Amino acid sequence: MAIFVLTMVLASACSSKAQNNDAEKAVLDNIATRVSVRSYLDKPVEEAKIEQLLRAGMAAPSAVNKQPWHFVVVTDKQQLAALAKANPYAGMAAKAPLAIVVCGDMSKALSGSAREFWVQDCSAATENILLAANAMGLGAVWTGTYPSEERVKAVSKVLQLPKKLIPLNTIVIGYPDGTNTPKDKWKPANVSYNFYGSVDGKAVEPEKQVEQVVFSEFDYTDDFEGNPFTWFKGSGLLLAVGDKDNHNAMTIGWGALGNVWRSDVNTITVYVAPARYTYQFMEKYKYFTVMTFDEEHKDVLAYMGSHSGRDGNKEEALGLHVAYTEHGAPYYLEASEVYECEIIYRDPFDPAGFEEIPRKRYENFPAGIHSIYIGKILSAKRK
Repeated sequence: MAIFVLTMVLASACSSKAQNNDAEKAVLDNIATRVSVRSYLDKPVEEAKIEQLLRAGMAAPSAVNKQPWHFVVVTDKQQLAALAKANPYAGMAAKAPLAIVVCGDMSKALSGSAREFWVQDCSAATENILLAANAMGLGAVWTGTYPSEERVKAVSKVLQLPKKLIPLNTIVIGYPDGTNTPKDKWKPANVSYNFYGSVDGKAVEPEKQVEQVVFSEFDYTDDFEGNPFTWFKGSGLLLAVGDKDNHNAMTIGWGALGNVWRSDVNTITVYVAPARYTYQFMEKYKYFTVMTFDEEHKDVLAYMGSHSGRDGNKEEALGLHVAYTEHGAPYYLEASEVYECEIIYRDPFDPAGFEEIPRKRYENFPAGIHSIYIGKILSAKRK
């Protein structure tokens, strides 16, 4: 009898361990397979599932258990279309069956300098909703609203929000139309142990810390902060091309953003004239980077735009620290954002097609007629 009881206890323990392992795997798989879904079937999301999503959101942790959130559920087609118009990054809402706008309720937020913890609390609730949607076979995408004043005002107007509510984001939800492959975002370089920049738990010498600057990839289709019509204007951007043995960078003030040939081929188009030192690199190499810089490093763009790489090492003169993308294209650790591109088209402008504006431009332009380089965006990372 004792042997039988012991056998039953051991079997129960093994069964319990197996169940725990299955539960752990299910949770981790759900996290790893969550993707941003922007295309949906013409099928409504059941009310029971909507409540489950909201319950998941409200299960999130919050500072001092204030729970400073309010969720606006939108299923009306006209309201969804209005949300799509109010937030340019939520355009898919116009063809979705559901959106949940996550708002911060300032009447429940902490006071003083702790007030902004509402953003963390509502972000935790948002992630819970995204994970719950994935677990239920739904597709969802997080589209940001706050802190853009323009988007906050537009979304608040559509939803008739009181002043105490601040819309943080709009989660667009529906049954996925097609399959979506998750990205493996695991990058050991994004992890330090015990000290910033340390991989072995030992402190890093201060003079070496600049080498440990980490960029994180971001979804530029959701989180692009620039204006495509002015992104290349002003101080300009930095174009870099080459490899570890030989490379060059130059400031550019012309360019274009968009997509071509397929809707998923997102591109950055740049133009380089033959007289520029960078031209020979653009003709030789397949990959290039485009970088933005903050005000602290605006001198980089001024110097790179007024000096040639033929005459000396510009990055050494500026004290820049060079790094390389997965495909070997150079970029600088002092940049704010880095876009890696693969050239999928290159050709000079054809003078036969010039009308008045380009014809006048090239009447007396010693650098020669620019070549067009269309680069498919492979990755975008932000410091």
